[in-house]
Amino acid sequence: MSCIRCSTHASLINDRGEQDKMLNHKNGKTKQEKATNEFNQIVVGNSLSKDAWRRLRKNKMAVISVILVSIYILLAVTAPILPIYPYDEIVIDHQDLPPSLTKTAGELMRDKELAKMYAQAWRQGRLVVDEATNEMLEDWVSRSKVNKVWDYLLPEGNRQLESGTFTWNASEQRSIDSREKRIANEIQISIEKMWLKDEQGKLSDVKHLETDEIVALYAKLLGVQANLLVDQYTYEIEMQLLKKIKAESTGLTDDEYNMMLRDQLDSMSTKNYDALVKENIYEKIASTIKDMAMEQLGTEASQAETTYPLNEKVAVTEYLTASVKATKMHDRRYYLGTDSLGRDMLSRIIYGGQVSIAIGFIGTLTSVLIGVVLGSLAGYLGGKIDYFIMRVVDIMYGLPYMLLVIIAMAIFGRNILNLFFALAIISWLTISRMVRGQIMSLKNQEFVEAARSMGASTPRIIFKHLVPNSLSVIIVFSTLRIPSFIMTESFLSFLGLGVQAPYASWGSLVGESVGGMTLYPWRLFFPAIVMTVFLFAMNFLGDGLRDAFDPQSKNQL
Repeated sequence: MSCIRCSTHASLINDRGEQDKMLNHKNGKTKQEKATNEFNQIVVGNSLSKDAWRRLRKNKMAVISVILVSIYILLAVTAPILPIYPYDEIVIDHQDLPPSLTKTAGELMRDKELAKMYAQAWRQGRLVVDEATNEMLEDWVSRSKVNKVWDYLLPEGNRQLESGTFTWNASEQRSIDSREKRIANEIQISIEKMWLKDEQGKLSDVKHLETDEIVALYAKLLGVQANLLVDQYTYEIEMQLLKKIKAESTGLTDDEYNMMLRDQLDSMSTKNYDALVKENIYEKIASTIKDMAMEQLGTEASQAETTYPLNEKVAVTEYLTASVKATKMHDRRYYLGTDSLGRDMLSRIIYGGQVSIAIGFIGTLTSVLIGVVLGSLAGYLGGKIDYFIMRVVDIMYGLPYMLLVIIAMAIFGRNILNLFFALAIISWLTISRMVRGQIMSLKNQEFVEAARSMGASTPRIIFKHLVPNSLSVIIVFSTLRIPSFIMTESFLSFLGLGVQAPYASWGSLVGESVGGMTLYPWRLFFPAIVMTVFLFAMNFLGDGLRDAFDPQSKNQL
């Protein structure tokens, strides 16, 4: 009876299982049976990328580097929408202000000017200190440590001023009062938008007007004929281009500069020239509106109850209106200080990161693309093609790398696109050799023979089968090349051959700051430390990727 009951129970279970399978099949939910090994354990599939990612996550320095690089890239990409000041905005009153987390630009200006006035009073013998302090100050002056003198005399002068042992003379007091009034009342106007009203009352954005229309608008604003403005903006555009030519090509005669200017104007398309005219006239209209807005909002700026930022619509004429934004100029906060032209160092470092990171990534991608194509062709095809490509590589290897880049920059001109080109055409040599060796080791493998026997073409075999199987080497090399490109650009910027104004890169910021590093160390320190952290992060990430894709490599000499 027990056997019969068991067999009946088993039969019911089997029937129920068959019913469940049929029901699942009808509902389209048939589960795929998972593969098992001899121990009845489910075999989980794996791949090189999954295995590499698992090993990479165990490398703490590589994970931290991924986070840091992601933050850098995020800041560079979102720079236009970040709440920072324009990177190219010049404020002469804010020259060389030190970094501060608590003080405004006005307070830093006040401290800076007072420190200089106290130092002058000490030189004149009106600010009296004891003998030991006087010797210490003289020693700092002899060693060009003027900042230390200012930092010491500011609190000392304020202490003596409060105690009554020191007073300002009449001229100094007038200068202090004038500065305090400027700090309290000066505003900065920025044009958000300008509208032009036509005869039907329709509003149009001035920025989107055609060149002839914007020239006519400016002529109407000045009350002159439009043709009278042609000579003015033609001369200004020529001077602008000539200034750029002189910055890119130094040491030439005036006749050579004028010849280069004529050649550039002759080769310039009508569209590009009209864009220069439009930009020139637009800036003039904006400047005129700023002056008018300054007059209208000047009274409000002196009132204590006025809150900033102040957004107003200014009616310039009956046909031209503008939306302006007024801010207290000296209420700004410069967390990383300013440079010699009063530009915010934080903004310039973030926007400089855009250029430096772009040079690293674009230069690397371009050189890798050239190297992979040529290296794979040489490795797979062999013969005369391999011989020709490798001899070109050997010849270029024998030439000084940096000298070739400098020659290329001198020939093609100093701008960002030419910098990308100059770095990329010289930097593909190593990757081409690496890919060639990798392709040669793979081209006789079974999967390549199978693809060839099935009639696959040479390009398909190379770029569909061989190159994907070499991606680990390419990825690791690319990661390690990015810091090299950034360092090369920094060296070129230090020589004056890199990124040119108004753009900035980490290298150009460091190069501009070397001359004043003793008086204004923050101008050198912050861009240098930001660049150093990024370079270290990229190197640690490259090492982590190498160990992840090839765990035996770290045990090899």
